[in-house]
Amino acid sequence: MNEERIPGLVSIIIPTYNNQETVGETLKSCIEQSYDDIEIIVVNDGSSDQTENVIQSFRDARIRYCSTKNYGVSHARNLGLEISRGEFIQFLDADDLISRSKLDAQTRFLRNNEYVDLVYCFTEYFREDKRQVIYVNNYVFEGDVAHRMMRGNFLPIHAPLIRWCDLTFDEQLGNLEDWDYWIRFALSGKKFACIPEVLCSVRIRDKSRSSDYQTVLKYYLPVVDKYSHICDYEKDISYVKFVRLAELGSKRSLHYLKKLHKNYPKGTVRDFFLMIYLWTKCYLKRLMWFLGIKKSW
Repeated sequence: MNEERIPGLVSIIIPTYNNQETVGETLKSCIEQSYDDIEIIVVNDGSSDQTENVIQSFRDARIRYCSTKNYGVSHARNLGLEISRGEFIQFLDADDLISRSKLDAQTRFLRNNEYVDLVYCFTEYFREDKRQVIYVNNYVFEGDVAHRMMRGNFLPIHAPLIRWCDLTFDEQLGNLEDWDYWIRFALSGKKFACIPEVLCSVRIRDKSRSSDYQTVLKYYLPVVDKYSHICDYEKDISYVKFVRLAELGSKRSLHYLKKLHKNYPKGTVRDFFLMIYLWTKCYLKRLMWFLGIKKSW
């Protein structure tokens, strides 16, 4: 790991796997930043399409390209971190975008607020086919966010700009590796802040990892189980297991409902009806899938 950091430099780390249709637009959003003290590290994670050709068509000295076998997004990001040189780190997926002023606004914020380790922004989600914004993530959680982060990830991977630190992604996780990274980032005592502006975008595609929520659900439990030994977060972990198991239609959610409210009886009735609602929603989706009303969940 390169621990010698260049002051002011932002290392943008882009893992890519078979993103020939979108990686060019992603790179363009980096090259057009109003803040130009950047290096763009693109890690090709064993793509079998024309991704490499698209990347190499860009003639910009700030782009650093490397290729590896298909070991997964966490390995690709870790490789990018290993060769990065910047004081600041910007993660970016190869189908998402950052606005022209994002890095300028966030580097200025971090320089003016030395106690802050991570500053994030609002994020818009748009459909690839219609270019229509369907949702804006505008949650604001600042300071010590460890308890809130343990309950669920409120940060798209490219919303924050962070000060470099010796923290890597867990390559054993098949999904939600970004949530796990932010949990460990928060648990280390680092402080979060927010710029309440939309400065980045997430592209929603039928085949994107973020669009298949039902598949992602099963990865929640392995992540929170990593932290089940930390007593201070027992309530937060029980809440996550309760909600996610209910969304999966599992009766095990009843166990965590009881555990969640054993010492905190307030809200038991509310959460009981939430569980019934989530069970019903899950079973209706399964029935519709079985009847062929929907092709997938």
